[in-house]
Amino acid sequence: MDARQIQLRGRENVLIVIMAVMALGALAAWLLAHGFMFDDAMVRWSKVLGVLGSEHIRLENLSLLYPHLPLYAMVPFYYLPGMKFAGAPYLVSVLFAAILIWLFLHHMRAQPISIFKRMLLMVLLVAHPAFLWGATNGSQLAMSMVMFYLLYHACQSMIAEHDIHAYISLALILAMFFFIDGSAVFIFVALLPMLAVVAPRRLMMVSPLSIYFILSVPFLMAVFSWAWLNWLFASDFFHFIHDPHSSYLGGYMTLFNYPWLVHYGGHFFATLLPALGYALAAYPAVFYFLFATWQDQSRFRASFVLFVHPVLAIALATDQFYLRHPIEILVLISASIFAELTFIDLSHTRSYWRVVAMLVISLAGGWWVFTSTANPAMQQWLQAFRADRVLIADQDGALRLGRWLATHRLPTMIDENSAYKVLVARGDAKGLYLSYTDRFKLALGRAIPDIDQIVVADPTSPAGKLDHISIHYPNLYAHGMPGFRLVYSGVTWRVYRRL
Repeated sequence: MDARQIQLRGRENVLIVIMAVMALGALAAWLLAHGFMFDDAMVRWSKVLGVLGSEHIRLENLSLLYPHLPLYAMVPFYYLPGMKFAGAPYLVSVLFAAILIWLFLHHMRAQPISIFKRMLLMVLLVAHPAFLWGATNGSQLAMSMVMFYLLYHACQSMIAEHDIHAYISLALILAMFFFIDGSAVFIFVALLPMLAVVAPRRLMMVSPLSIYFILSVPFLMAVFSWAWLNWLFASDFFHFIHDPHSSYLGGYMTLFNYPWLVHYGGHFFATLLPALGYALAAYPAVFYFLFATWQDQSRFRASFVLFVHPVLAIALATDQFYLRHPIEILVLISASIFAELTFIDLSHTRSYWRVVAMLVISLAGGWWVFTSTANPAMQQWLQAFRADRVLIADQDGALRLGRWLATHRLPTMIDENSAYKVLVARGDAKGLYLSYTDRFKLALGRAIPDIDQIVVADPTSPAGKLDHISIHYPNLYAHGMPGFRLVYSGVTWRVYRRL
Protein backbone atom coordinates (compact mmCIF):
# COMPACT_ATOMS: atom_id res chain seq x y z
CA MET A 1 0.00 0.00 0.00
CA ASP A 2 1.49 3.36 -1.08
CA ALA A 3 1.66 6.55 0.96
CA ARG A 4 -1.36 8.08 -0.78
CA GLN A 5 -3.59 5.13 0.10
CA ILE A 6 -2.39 5.22 3.72
CA GLN A 7 -3.24 8.94 3.93
CA LEU A 8 -6.70 8.24 2.50
CA ARG A 9 -7.14 5.41 4.99
CA GLY A 10 -6.13 7.80 7.78
CA ARG A 11 -8.82 10.32 6.77
CA GLU A 12 -11.40 7.55 6.64
CA ASN A 13 -10.35 6.40 10.10
CA VAL A 14 -10.81 9.91 11.48
CA LEU A 15 -14.35 9.90 10.10
CA ILE A 16 -15.05 6.53 11.76
CA VAL A 17 -13.68 7.78 15.11
CA ILE A 18 -15.85 10.92 14.92
CA MET A 19 -18.91 8.80 14.23
CA ALA A 20 -18.03 6.51 17.14
CA VAL A 21 -17.61 9.49 19.51
CA MET A 22 -20.98 10.87 18.42
CA ALA A 23 -22.69 7.51 18.93
CA LEU A 24 -21.11 6.82 22.32
CA GLY A 25 -21.68 10.41 23.43
CA ALA A 26 -25.34 10.15 22.46
CA LEU A 27 -25.65 6.89 24.41
CA ALA A 28 -24.00 8.44 27.50
CA ALA A 29 -26.36 11.43 27.26
CA TRP A 30 -29.32 9.04 26.88
CA LEU A 31 -28.29 7.14 30.02
CA LEU A 32 -27.91 10.35 32.04
CA ALA A 33 -31.22 11.68 30.75
CA HIS A 34 -32.91 8.50 31.99
CA GLY A 35 -31.50 8.80 35.49
CA PHE A 36 -28.37 6.63 35.40
CA MET A 37 -25.58 7.93 37.62
CA PHE A 38 -22.67 5.65 38.48
CA ASP A 39 -21.43 6.00 42.05
CA ASP A 40 -17.75 5.62 41.12
CA ALA A 41 -18.07 8.44 38.58
CA MET A 42 -19.76 10.73 41.11
CA VAL A 43 -17.13 10.04 43.78
CA ARG A 44 -14.28 10.94 41.43
CA TRP A 45 -16.02 14.01 40.06
CA SER A 46 -16.77 15.24 43.58
CA LYS A 47 -13.02 15.11 44.32
CA VAL A 48 -12.33 17.31 41.30
CA LEU A 49 -15.11 19.73 42.27
CA GLY A 50 -13.82 19.92 45.85
CA VAL A 51 -10.20 20.59 44.98
CA LEU A 52 -10.75 23.04 42.12
CA GLY A 53 -13.42 24.88 44.11
CA SER A 54 -11.10 25.45 47.08
CA GLU A 55 -9.24 28.68 47.74
CA HIS A 56 -5.91 26.86 47.53
CA ILE A 57 -5.60 24.13 44.91
CA ARG A 58 -3.47 21.26 46.21
CA LEU A 59 -3.11 17.96 44.38
CA GLU A 60 -2.92 16.00 47.64
CA ASN A 61 -6.49 17.11 48.35
CA LEU A 62 -7.64 14.96 45.43
CA SER A 63 -7.15 12.18 47.98
CA LEU A 64 -4.60 9.40 47.92
CA LEU A 65 -7.41 6.87 48.22
CA TYR A 66 -8.05 6.92 44.46
CA PRO A 67 -5.76 6.44 41.45
CA HIS A 68 -4.96 9.96 40.27
CA LEU A 69 -4.71 9.74 36.46
CA PRO A 70 -8.49 9.42 35.93
CA LEU A 71 -8.92 12.47 38.17
CA TYR A 72 -6.33 14.49 36.23
CA ALA A 73 -8.12 13.58 32.98
CA MET A 74 -11.29 15.25 34.30
CA VAL A 75 -9.65 18.47 35.50
CA PRO A 76 -9.79 20.34 32.13
CA PHE A 77 -13.52 19.70 31.86
CA TYR A 78 -14.17 21.51 35.14
CA TYR A 79 -13.61 24.79 33.30
CA LEU A 80 -15.95 23.98 30.39
CA PRO A 81 -19.49 25.39 30.59
CA GLY A 82 -22.16 22.81 31.35
CA MET A 83 -19.71 20.22 32.66
CA LYS A 84 -19.99 20.83 36.41
CA PHE A 85 -23.16 18.83 36.84
CA ALA A 86 -21.80 15.27 36.55
CA GLY A 87 -21.35 15.11 32.77
CA ALA A 88 -17.54 15.28 32.71
CA PRO A 89 -16.73 11.70 33.88
CA TYR A 90 -18.92 10.23 31.14
CA LEU A 91 -17.40 12.47 28.48
CA VAL A 92 -13.90 11.43 29.59
CA SER A 93 -14.90 7.75 29.32
CA VAL A 94 -16.22 8.33 25.80
CA LEU A 95 -13.02 10.11 24.76
CA PHE A 96 -10.77 7.33 26.04
CA ALA A 97 -12.97 4.78 24.27
CA ALA A 98 -12.42 6.88 21.14
CA ILE A 99 -8.64 6.74 21.74
CA LEU A 100 -8.87 2.94 21.83
CA ILE A 101 -10.84 2.94 18.59
CA TRP A 102 -8.32 5.29 16.97
CA LEU A 103 -5.38 3.09 18.04
CA PHE A 104 -7.13 0.06 16.60
CA LEU A 105 -7.83 1.76 13.25
CA HIS A 106 -4.31 3.23 13.17
CA HIS A 107 -2.77 -0.23 13.52
CA MET A 108 -5.24 -1.56 10.94
CA ARG A 109 -4.41 1.05 8.30
CA ALA A 110 -2.12 -1.30 6.35
CA GLN A 111 -4.92 -3.88 5.98
CA PRO A 112 -6.42 -3.64 2.45
CA ILE A 113 -10.06 -3.70 3.54
CA SER A 114 -12.70 -1.13 2.61
CA ILE A 115 -14.10 1.54 4.91
CA PHE A 116 -17.43 -0.30 5.04
CA LYS A 117 -15.76 -3.48 6.28
CA ARG A 118 -13.86 -1.51 8.91
CA MET A 119 -17.07 0.17 10.00
CA LEU A 120 -18.80 -3.20 10.31
CA LEU A 121 -15.98 -4.45 12.54
CA MET A 122 -16.25 -1.30 14.63
CA VAL A 123 -20.00 -1.67 15.09
CA LEU A 124 -19.64 -5.29 16.24
CA LEU A 125 -16.79 -4.47 18.61
CA VAL A 126 -18.37 -1.35 20.08
CA ALA A 127 -21.83 -2.91 20.48
CA HIS A 128 -20.50 -5.50 22.92
CA PRO A 129 -22.05 -4.73 26.34
CA ALA A 130 -18.71 -4.93 28.18
CA PHE A 131 -17.25 -2.26 25.91
CA LEU A 132 -20.38 -0.09 26.13
CA TRP A 133 -20.38 -0.40 29.93
CA GLY A 134 -16.73 0.66 30.16
CA ALA A 135 -17.16 3.47 27.62
CA THR A 136 -20.27 5.09 29.12
CA ASN A 137 -20.32 4.53 32.89
CA GLY A 138 -17.92 7.38 33.73
CA SER A 139 -15.39 5.17 35.54
CA GLN A 140 -11.73 4.47 34.79
CA LEU A 141 -12.53 1.36 32.71
CA ALA A 142 -12.17 3.07 29.33
CA MET A 143 -8.69 4.26 30.32
CA SER A 144 -7.88 0.73 31.55
CA MET A 145 -8.93 -0.70 28.19
CA VAL A 146 -6.51 1.64 26.40
CA MET A 147 -3.68 0.54 28.70
CA PHE A 148 -4.50 -3.15 28.23
CA TYR A 149 -4.54 -2.70 24.45
CA LEU A 150 -1.04 -1.22 24.64
CA LEU A 151 0.00 -4.01 27.02
CA TYR A 152 -1.17 -6.60 24.47
CA HIS A 153 0.84 -4.97 21.68
CA ALA A 154 3.90 -4.80 23.92
CA CYS A 155 3.62 -8.55 24.64
CA GLN A 156 3.31 -9.36 20.94
CA SER A 157 6.35 -7.22 20.16
CA MET A 158 8.29 -8.82 22.99
CA ILE A 159 7.77 -12.27 21.46
CA ALA A 160 8.05 -11.41 17.79
CA GLU A 161 10.93 -8.93 17.85
CA HIS A 162 12.81 -9.63 21.10
CA ASP A 163 13.24 -5.86 21.29
CA ILE A 164 14.38 -4.28 24.57
CA HIS A 165 11.96 -1.42 23.88
CA ALA A 166 9.06 -3.88 24.13
CA TYR A 167 10.19 -4.94 27.61
CA ILE A 168 10.54 -1.33 28.71
CA SER A 169 7.16 -0.43 27.22
CA LEU A 170 5.48 -3.31 29.02
CA ALA A 171 7.11 -2.35 32.32
CA LEU A 172 6.03 1.30 31.99
CA ILE A 173 2.48 0.31 31.02
CA LEU A 174 2.17 -1.87 34.13
CA ALA A 175 3.54 0.95 36.32
CA MET A 176 1.12 3.48 34.81
CA PHE A 177 -1.75 1.01 35.28
CA PHE A 178 -1.34 1.39 39.05
CA PHE A 179 -2.20 5.10 38.81
CA ILE A 180 -5.29 4.34 36.72
CA ASP A 181 -7.07 1.35 38.20
CA GLY A 182 -7.26 -0.08 41.71
CA SER A 183 -7.18 -3.59 40.23
CA ALA A 184 -3.70 -3.00 38.79
CA VAL A 185 -2.05 -5.05 41.55
CA PHE A 186 -4.14 -8.08 40.59
CA ILE A 187 -3.42 -7.49 36.89
CA PHE A 188 0.30 -7.37 37.68
CA VAL A 189 0.38 -10.42 39.95
CA ALA A 190 -1.72 -12.48 37.51
CA LEU A 191 0.74 -11.70 34.70
CA LEU A 192 3.83 -12.88 36.59
CA PRO A 193 3.29 -16.65 36.20
CA MET A 194 2.29 -16.12 32.56
CA LEU A 195 5.60 -14.45 31.68
CA ALA A 196 7.24 -17.86 31.46
CA VAL A 197 4.93 -18.55 28.51
CA VAL A 198 5.27 -15.15 26.84
CA ALA A 199 9.01 -14.51 27.27
CA PRO A 200 11.48 -15.78 24.65
CA ARG A 201 12.64 -19.32 25.51
CA ARG A 202 16.32 -18.47 25.17
CA LEU A 203 16.02 -15.60 27.64
CA MET A 204 14.20 -17.79 30.16
CA MET A 205 16.95 -20.41 29.91
CA VAL A 206 19.89 -18.00 30.18
CA SER A 207 18.53 -15.46 32.70
CA PRO A 208 15.03 -16.30 33.94
CA LEU A 209 15.01 -13.62 36.64
CA SER A 210 15.99 -10.76 34.35
CA ILE A 211 12.59 -10.38 32.72
CA TYR A 212 10.87 -10.36 36.11
CA PHE A 213 13.33 -7.74 37.32
CA ILE A 214 12.80 -5.50 34.27
CA LEU A 215 9.01 -5.67 34.50
CA SER A 216 8.68 -5.56 38.28
CA VAL A 217 10.95 -2.66 39.25
CA PRO A 218 8.88 0.18 37.66
CA PHE A 219 5.64 -1.24 39.08
CA LEU A 220 7.09 -1.68 42.56
CA MET A 221 8.51 1.82 42.40
CA ALA A 222 5.02 3.12 41.57
CA VAL A 223 3.55 1.29 44.57
CA PHE A 224 6.31 2.42 46.93
CA SER A 225 6.04 6.03 45.76
CA TRP A 226 2.30 5.94 46.44
CA ALA A 227 2.92 4.44 49.90
CA TRP A 228 5.50 7.16 50.61
CA LEU A 229 3.00 9.89 49.64
CA ASN A 230 0.46 8.27 51.97
CA TRP A 231 3.01 8.35 54.79
CA LEU A 232 3.90 11.96 53.98
CA PHE A 233 0.31 13.26 54.05
CA ALA A 234 -1.50 10.71 56.24
CA SER A 235 1.33 9.34 58.45
CA ASP A 236 0.53 5.81 57.32
CA PHE A 237 2.27 3.97 54.47
CA PHE A 238 -0.84 1.86 53.91
CA HIS A 239 -3.44 4.58 54.39
CA PHE A 240 -4.78 3.86 50.88
CA ILE A 241 -5.56 0.31 52.05
CA HIS A 242 -6.62 0.94 55.64
CA ASP A 243 -9.09 3.78 55.04
CA PRO A 244 -12.67 2.49 54.55
CA HIS A 245 -13.30 5.14 51.84
CA SER A 246 -10.46 3.84 49.66
CA SER A 247 -11.21 2.73 46.13
CA TYR A 248 -8.27 0.31 46.42
CA LEU A 249 -10.54 -1.81 48.65
CA GLY A 250 -13.02 -2.31 45.81
CA GLY A 251 -16.18 -3.97 47.09
CA TYR A 252 -14.67 -5.13 50.39
CA MET A 253 -16.56 -2.65 52.59
CA THR A 254 -19.91 -3.28 50.88
CA LEU A 255 -19.53 -6.89 49.77
CA PHE A 256 -23.08 -7.86 50.77
CA ASN A 257 -24.39 -5.54 48.04
CA TYR A 258 -22.72 -7.63 45.34
CA PRO A 259 -23.90 -11.21 44.66
CA TRP A 260 -20.57 -12.11 43.04
CA LEU A 261 -18.63 -11.37 46.23
CA VAL A 262 -21.25 -13.04 48.42
CA HIS A 263 -20.92 -16.29 46.44
CA TYR A 264 -17.24 -16.35 45.52
CA GLY A 265 -15.43 -13.82 47.73
CA GLY A 266 -12.39 -15.28 49.49
CA HIS A 267 -12.14 -18.30 47.16
CA PHE A 268 -9.48 -18.37 44.45
CA PHE A 269 -9.88 -21.82 42.91
CA ALA A 270 -13.67 -21.86 43.24
CA THR A 271 -13.73 -18.60 41.24
CA LEU A 272 -11.61 -19.80 38.33
CA LEU A 273 -14.27 -21.97 36.70
CA PRO A 274 -17.14 -19.43 36.74
CA ALA A 275 -14.71 -16.67 35.67
CA LEU A 276 -13.54 -18.80 32.74
CA GLY A 277 -17.16 -19.63 31.90
CA TYR A 278 -18.15 -15.95 31.88
CA ALA A 279 -15.13 -15.08 29.71
CA LEU A 280 -15.84 -17.78 27.11
CA ALA A 281 -19.58 -17.12 27.08
CA ALA A 282 -19.06 -13.37 26.64
CA TYR A 283 -16.20 -13.72 24.16
CA PRO A 284 -16.51 -16.96 22.14
CA ALA A 285 -14.45 -15.20 19.45
CA VAL A 286 -11.45 -16.15 21.61
CA PHE A 287 -11.73 -19.73 20.25
CA TYR A 288 -11.31 -18.49 16.69
CA PHE A 289 -8.33 -16.29 17.50
CA LEU A 290 -6.54 -19.15 19.24
CA PHE A 291 -7.29 -21.45 16.31
CA ALA A 292 -6.12 -18.85 13.79
CA THR A 293 -2.74 -18.45 15.53
CA TRP A 294 -2.12 -22.15 16.18
CA GLN A 295 0.42 -22.46 13.36
CA ASP A 296 2.46 -19.55 14.68
CA GLN A 297 3.51 -20.68 18.14
CA SER A 298 4.90 -17.28 19.14
CA ARG A 299 1.63 -15.56 18.28
CA PHE A 300 -0.39 -18.35 19.86
CA ARG A 301 1.47 -18.05 23.16
CA ALA A 302 0.83 -14.31 23.34
CA SER A 303 -2.84 -14.70 22.40
CA PHE A 304 -3.34 -17.47 24.93
CA VAL A 305 -1.72 -15.51 27.76
CA LEU A 306 -3.57 -12.27 27.07
CA PHE A 307 -6.92 -14.07 27.09
CA VAL A 308 -6.21 -16.24 30.16
CA HIS A 309 -4.53 -13.42 32.08
CA PRO A 310 -7.80 -11.51 32.88
CA VAL A 311 -9.38 -14.73 34.15
CA LEU A 312 -6.55 -15.21 36.66
CA ALA A 313 -6.86 -11.54 37.65
CA ILE A 314 -10.59 -12.03 38.27
CA ALA A 315 -9.88 -14.98 40.56
CA LEU A 316 -7.20 -13.05 42.49
CA ALA A 317 -9.33 -9.92 42.89
CA THR A 318 -12.35 -11.96 44.00
CA ASP A 319 -10.26 -13.91 46.49
CA GLN A 320 -9.30 -10.58 48.11
CA PHE A 321 -12.94 -9.34 48.14
CA TYR A 322 -12.05 -6.55 45.69
CA LEU A 323 -13.98 -7.37 42.52
CA ARG A 324 -17.65 -6.41 42.62
CA HIS A 325 -18.41 -8.11 39.29
CA PRO A 326 -16.27 -9.98 36.71
CA ILE A 327 -17.19 -7.41 34.05
CA GLU A 328 -14.79 -4.94 35.74
CA ILE A 329 -11.89 -7.03 34.41
CA LEU A 330 -13.63 -8.83 31.54
CA VAL A 331 -13.80 -5.49 29.71
CA LEU A 332 -10.05 -5.90 29.23
CA ILE A 333 -10.73 -8.84 26.92
CA SER A 334 -12.56 -6.37 24.66
CA ALA A 335 -9.27 -4.50 24.41
CA SER A 336 -7.48 -7.81 23.71
CA ILE A 337 -9.84 -8.51 20.82
CA PHE A 338 -9.26 -5.02 19.41
CA ALA A 339 -5.52 -5.68 19.56
CA GLU A 340 -5.73 -9.25 18.24
CA LEU A 341 -7.55 -8.14 15.10
CA THR A 342 -4.62 -5.89 14.16
CA PHE A 343 -2.39 -8.98 13.87
CA ILE A 344 -4.79 -11.08 11.76
CA ASP A 345 -4.76 -10.85 7.98
CA LEU A 346 -8.30 -9.78 7.11
CA SER A 347 -7.61 -9.18 3.41
CA HIS A 348 -8.98 -12.64 2.57
CA THR A 349 -12.76 -12.60 2.29
CA ARG A 350 -13.21 -15.93 4.05
CA SER A 351 -11.05 -14.90 7.02
CA TYR A 352 -12.86 -11.56 7.35
CA TRP A 353 -16.35 -13.05 7.40
CA ARG A 354 -15.28 -15.73 9.89
CA VAL A 355 -14.20 -12.96 12.24
CA VAL A 356 -17.49 -11.13 11.67
CA ALA A 357 -19.47 -14.30 12.42
CA MET A 358 -17.55 -14.89 15.67
CA LEU A 359 -18.03 -11.27 16.73
CA VAL A 360 -21.79 -11.61 16.15
CA ILE A 361 -21.82 -14.73 18.35
CA SER A 362 -19.80 -12.83 20.97
CA LEU A 363 -22.40 -10.07 20.92
CA ALA A 364 -25.14 -12.55 21.76
CA GLY A 365 -23.07 -14.22 24.48
CA GLY A 366 -21.93 -10.90 25.91
CA TRP A 367 -25.46 -9.52 26.26
CA TRP A 368 -26.63 -12.78 27.85
CA VAL A 369 -23.83 -12.67 30.46
CA PHE A 370 -24.33 -8.96 31.12
CA THR A 371 -28.11 -9.10 31.58
CA SER A 372 -28.23 -12.36 33.53
CA THR A 373 -25.46 -11.51 36.03
CA ALA A 374 -25.87 -7.73 36.40
CA ASN A 375 -25.14 -6.20 39.81
CA PRO A 376 -27.26 -3.24 41.06
CA ALA A 377 -25.28 -0.58 39.15
CA MET A 378 -25.37 -2.61 35.94
CA GLN A 379 -29.12 -3.14 36.37
CA GLN A 380 -29.60 0.64 36.58
CA TRP A 381 -27.52 1.01 33.41
CA LEU A 382 -29.69 -1.57 31.65
CA GLN A 383 -32.88 0.15 32.80
CA ALA A 384 -31.69 3.49 31.48
CA PHE A 385 -30.46 1.81 28.27
CA ARG A 386 -33.95 0.39 27.71
CA ALA A 387 -35.47 3.86 28.29
CA ASP A 388 -36.89 2.91 31.70
CA ARG A 389 -36.52 5.87 34.01
CA VAL A 390 -34.13 5.05 36.88
CA LEU A 391 -35.84 6.42 39.96
CA ILE A 392 -33.51 5.10 42.66
CA ALA A 393 -30.56 7.34 41.82
CA ASP A 394 -31.51 9.70 44.68
CA GLN A 395 -32.85 7.23 47.20
CA ASP A 396 -31.02 8.95 50.09
CA GLY A 397 -32.01 12.48 49.06
CA ALA A 398 -28.40 13.62 48.48
CA LEU A 399 -29.07 15.05 45.04
CA ARG A 400 -32.07 17.04 46.30
CA LEU A 401 -29.93 18.42 49.13
CA GLY A 402 -27.24 19.40 46.63
CA ARG A 403 -29.74 21.37 44.57
CA TRP A 404 -30.98 23.06 47.78
CA LEU A 405 -27.45 24.04 48.78
CA ALA A 406 -26.92 25.50 45.30
CA THR A 407 -29.55 28.12 46.14
CA HIS A 408 -28.52 28.63 49.80
CA ARG A 409 -24.85 29.55 49.45
CA LEU A 410 -23.66 30.17 52.98
CA PRO A 411 -20.29 28.97 54.31
CA THR A 412 -21.11 25.31 54.98
CA MET A 413 -19.34 22.50 56.77
CA ILE A 414 -19.79 19.16 54.99
CA ASP A 415 -17.92 15.85 54.75
CA GLU A 416 -17.45 15.18 51.03
CA ASN A 417 -16.54 11.53 51.63
CA SER A 418 -20.11 10.69 52.62
CA ALA A 419 -21.79 13.58 50.76
CA TYR A 420 -20.13 13.23 47.36
CA LYS A 421 -23.51 13.17 45.61
CA VAL A 422 -24.37 16.47 47.29
CA LEU A 423 -21.29 18.13 45.77
CA VAL A 424 -22.10 16.73 42.33
CA ALA A 425 -25.68 18.03 42.47
CA ARG A 426 -24.52 21.43 43.77
CA GLY A 427 -22.08 21.72 40.87
CA ASP A 428 -19.13 23.21 42.77
CA ALA A 429 -17.53 23.43 46.22
CA LYS A 430 -17.20 27.20 46.55
CA GLY A 431 -17.95 28.28 50.11
CA LEU A 432 -17.84 24.70 51.41
CA TYR A 433 -15.51 23.57 54.19
CA LEU A 434 -14.58 20.02 53.25
CA SER A 435 -12.93 17.38 55.42
CA TYR A 436 -9.36 18.18 54.35
CA THR A 437 -9.62 21.93 54.97
CA ASP A 438 -8.14 23.57 58.07
CA ARG A 439 -11.48 25.22 58.89
CA PHE A 440 -13.23 21.83 58.96
CA LYS A 441 -10.57 20.30 61.21
CA LEU A 442 -10.61 23.25 63.61
CA ALA A 443 -14.41 23.18 63.77
CA LEU A 444 -14.43 19.49 64.74
CA GLY A 445 -12.17 20.35 67.65
CA ARG A 446 -14.83 22.58 69.25
CA ALA A 447 -17.94 21.64 71.15
CA ILE A 448 -19.93 24.10 69.01
CA PRO A 449 -18.46 24.80 65.55
CA ASP A 450 -18.19 28.44 64.47
CA ILE A 451 -19.66 27.72 61.03
CA ASP A 452 -22.73 29.35 59.48
CA GLN A 453 -24.20 26.07 58.23
CA ILE A 454 -23.62 22.38 58.99
CA VAL A 455 -24.69 19.38 56.89
CA VAL A 456 -25.09 16.15 58.87
CA ALA A 457 -26.21 12.65 57.87
CA ASP A 458 -28.48 10.30 59.81
CA PRO A 459 -26.07 8.25 62.00
CA THR A 460 -28.05 5.07 61.29
CA SER A 461 -27.77 5.44 57.50
CA PRO A 462 -24.88 4.08 55.37
CA ALA A 463 -23.74 7.66 54.71
CA GLY A 464 -23.98 8.57 58.40
CA LYS A 465 -21.73 5.71 59.44
CA LEU A 466 -18.96 7.22 57.31
CA ASP A 467 -19.73 10.88 57.98
CA HIS A 468 -17.12 12.51 60.24
CA ILE A 469 -19.56 15.20 61.39
CA SER A 470 -22.18 12.65 62.37
CA ILE A 471 -19.56 10.53 64.15
CA HIS A 472 -18.10 13.51 66.04
CA TYR A 473 -21.51 14.98 66.95
CA PRO A 474 -23.74 11.86 67.33
CA ASN A 475 -26.73 13.83 68.67
CA LEU A 476 -26.63 16.63 66.13
CA TYR A 477 -28.86 14.98 63.54
CA ALA A 478 -31.70 14.15 65.95
CA HIS A 479 -31.50 16.95 68.52
CA GLY A 480 -29.60 19.79 66.89
CA MET A 481 -27.07 21.99 68.68
CA PRO A 482 -27.27 25.15 70.86
CA GLY A 483 -27.16 28.25 68.67
CA PHE A 484 -28.35 26.43 65.54
CA ARG A 485 -31.77 25.88 63.98
CA LEU A 486 -32.98 23.25 61.52
CA VAL A 487 -33.41 24.72 58.04
CA TYR A 488 -33.50 21.56 55.90
CA SER A 489 -34.63 18.00 56.59
CA GLY A 490 -34.59 15.23 54.01
CA VAL A 491 -34.54 11.45 53.83
CA THR A 492 -31.01 11.08 55.20
CA TRP A 493 -29.66 14.61 55.48
CA ARG A 494 -30.32 17.64 57.65
CA VAL A 495 -28.89 21.15 57.58
CA TYR A 496 -28.50 23.30 60.68
CA ARG A 497 -27.89 27.06 60.42
CA ARG A 498 -26.41 29.40 63.02
CA LEU A 499 -28.97 31.71 64.62
